[in-house]
Amino acid sequence: MNINSSLFKKINGLSGKNHWLDAFGWAGAELVLVAMLGWYSVSVFLAYENNWPARGRAMLILLAAGLGGWALNFLIAWVVKEPRPFLNQPQDRSLFHPLFPALFTWKSFPSDHALWAMTIFLTALILHLPLAWPLIILAAWVGWGRVFSGVHYPGDIIGGFSVALFVAAVGNFLINILF
Repeated sequence: MNINSSLFKKINGLSGKNHWLDAFGWAGAELVLVAMLGWYSVSVFLAYENNWPARGRAMLILLAAGLGGWALNFLIAWVVKEPRPFLNQPQDRSLFHPLFPALFTWKSFPSDHALWAMTIFLTALILHLPLAWPLIILAAWVGWGRVFSGVHYPGDIIGGFSVALFVAAVGNFLINILF
């Protein structure tokens, strides 16, 4: 067994044993990303007071970075073709059951949730938004929650974070040239 599967088993093995921990893991896997987007939006609104073009630009930068990263994620997933952990290891616990299995089980690496969480954090950091640093804790919670919930391996999370770092580096370069 490789380190990715071994670490997955240790983290996912905690699920189903404590109601509060399950709720914490589920929240990290599903809800925290929405809270991060809200945090980003409010920070943009406060940072660019009465400057609607700057607010719009900050939102477009996040959208462009996220969609660019998402496209890169799909390209990588199409090459790698790693199925979800609950398909490879059905004895493990999964807190989620996909509505449309054919659509949501073919792609595990890299994690889209991890990509978006890290993209929100890095974009907030690049734009010097207030209270950007605590978003890294929320991004880590998203990653941990996805593994805890049984829908991603730890390597999938690292892959999603790495794609976000790449896109942020390219995006920062382009922002410095264009603006």
